[in-house]
Amino acid sequence: METEVKAEEAKSTHERTSVAETGSPYDILGCGPRLKRLTTWEPERWEKPKNPLAAGLPPLSQEAMRFHTWQDRGSLSLMRAYHAAKNIARGNLSWGNFLVLAGPTGVGKTHLALAVAWEWFEDDFTVVFSRVDDLLDDLRRGYDDNTYHQKLERIRRCSLLVLDDLGAEHAKDWAGEKIDRIVDWRYVNRMPLVVTTNAKREDLAPRVASRLADRECSVVVQIDAEDYRTRDTGEKREEGKRDKRTRS
Repeated sequence: METEVKAEEAKSTHERTSVAETGSPYDILGCGPRLKRLTTWEPERWEKPKNPLAAGLPPLSQEAMRFHTWQDRGSLSLMRAYHAAKNIARGNLSWGNFLVLAGPTGVGKTHLALAVAWEWFEDDFTVVFSRVDDLLDDLRRGYDDNTYHQKLERIRRCSLLVLDDLGAEHAKDWAGEKIDRIVDWRYVNRMPLVVTTNAKREDLAPRVASRLADRECSVVVQIDAEDYRTRDTGEKREEGKRDKRTRS
């Protein structure tokens, strides 16, 4: 009798904590909350009107900046970045809630960050995608129209936050304080965050850098590649052909 009571208690506790479909691989493996959207069918998600601009997503990037338009350039670090982004896009946070894509300009950091954001957005999660400069400007405007706290809470509490182009200039004064508050809140609450940056760790605010580098919750990929935008057009075309052959 006592064994049955314990079994019932365990079952009720599991039902409260697991949001994956009962019996699914993710339910059995204990990763339910992370991959719920891959194991449940909720057709009403597709019926709701969605405004990408409200999430900060450029409409033209819906087709251009996706995983299927990504071109493999034969770089190991780019391959790691692609697979790490695909993981978090699928809702798999088992390696970490944070993804940091670091590297020089033009290597595809924003492309991958947008690809992740679109996946979450199209699955009806609340998403905020923003260049850090624009986000800070929007917060400043909140002082004038009395919406500062509302905007800050939206940024901190959205299902997925993507901070694009975090730089050394955001480590100082008012900007540094706001970025610290946002990153720290999501760190403490283990909320998904994607960051792109071309700054070195030592150039960021110390606590922000520490949070983003914490291996317990963050995947950091340092991309070592050339600026794709400035490469020879013919070379790009050949890479595109190779990529199509690989996919087919």
